[in-house]
Amino acid sequence: MNKGLYDPKFEHDACGVGLVASTKGVKSHEIVDKSLTVLKNMAHRGARGRGENDGDGAGVLLQIPHDFLIKESKHLGFTLPNESEYAVGMIFCPRDKTLTNIFKQQFEKIATNQGQKVIGWRDVPINEAFVGPTALKSMPSFLQVFIVKNPTLKSGIEFERKLYLIRKKSEKEIKIPHIDPNKAFYIASLSSKTIIYKGMLTAEQLKYFFSDLTDPLFKSAFSIVHSRFSTNTFPSWERAHPYRYMVHNGEINTIIGNVNWMRARQSKV
Repeated sequence: MNKGLYDPKFEHDACGVGLVASTKGVKSHEIVDKSLTVLKNMAHRGARGRGENDGDGAGVLLQIPHDFLIKESKHLGFTLPNESEYAVGMIFCPRDKTLTNIFKQQFEKIATNQGQKVIGWRDVPINEAFVGPTALKSMPSFLQVFIVKNPTLKSGIEFERKLYLIRKKSEKEIKIPHIDPNKAFYIASLSSKTIIYKGMLTAEQLKYFFSDLTDPLFKSAFSIVHSRFSTNTFPSWERAHPYRYMVHNGEINTIIGNVNWMRARQSKV
C-alpha cells in the first residue's frame, strides 16, 4: 500500500544493523547488554536456514574490554600492559588441535617479523547447545591472541597499520594446500581498539553462544550489531558480520554484477 513517499515495489531484503553508544564516551556493560537487545529485536532482519536454529549470521563490534581481559589474562599466566599498548585478535581456527598449533606458530612468526610480540593465547568459551546442525557442522574453534606493541611504535594509527600488515600477511601465508576449507585460519578482528564477536548464528543466539558478552566486566562505550540476510552468498562463519571498519545493511554485490548493470544502462547514455 502506497503511503507518502513509500512504495512497496522498492522494498528489498537486506541485513539489519544497529548502534548503541554513550554520548559521553563512558564504557559500561549496560551498552553491551542494550546492544544485544537491539540485535535480538532485529531477528526479523536476519535469515534462517533449513533448521529452526540455523542462522545466516550475527555479530557485534565493541571496544576492547580492558578490565575483563585483565582478569582473564591473570588466569592464563600473563599480564597485559596499559590500554592501547596491546592488541587483541579474534581468530577462527580448525578444531584439529595439531593443525591449530601449526597455525599459531606461523602467526607468531609473522608478528615477530613485523617487530611485535605475542604474549599469550586464550580459548574463547562458547555454548553450542542452541546452535543449528548446519552451523555446528562447520563450526571452528575460537581463539584470542594478545600482541604487545613495540615501544618504538606510537599508539593509535601507527600500531593499527602494523596490525593490518600482520593480518594481511597471515591471510596470505597461513594455509595448508588441499585441506578442508573448514580447517582454515581466519582473523575476524585484529586491533588495539576494537574486537568482534560473530558467528553463523541467529540474532538471539549470539549473547548465549559467547559467554564473554554477559560478564559485568565486559564494557564498551559503543557497540555496533549486525543481523545477516544472505541473498547472493551462502552463509558461513566467516561471512557473518561482514565488516571491520565500515557498516552496511544491504548487499555488496560482485564486480561482474556491477559491470553488467553498467552495460545494461549504456543504451540510455
